Amino acid sequence: MSFKHLPLLGTAEIIATLNLSNAQTQSAASLAHAVARRAWARRPGHKHGQGYEEFAAAIPACSWLTMFEVGALLQLGRRREADNLLLAARLVHQARAHGGARR
Repeated sequence: MSFKHLPLLGTAEIIATLNLSNAQTQSAASLAHAVARRAWARRPGHKHGQGYEEFAAAIPACSWLTMFEVGALLQLGRRREADNLLLAARLVHQARAHGGARR
């Protein structure tokens, strides 16, 4: 699996922190790319002219790292932590989409 879009330093930190094997690392990277491909396949009509590489390059680094970490946690059998990370990511994304934190 390609690590092309995964930020190397952040990915390496997750690998080290979770002590991932090569197989777990490959699987987590595959999951991140599968999620991105699915999002690309379901992109809105106004983005249908956009190829996958352009779409993937526009995904923020933090989102790639989140997808990779979720995949890694699932590989380790830590589903609850993966679910919590996904929930937190969704809440942050929604807050950003609605103008960020209110003061």
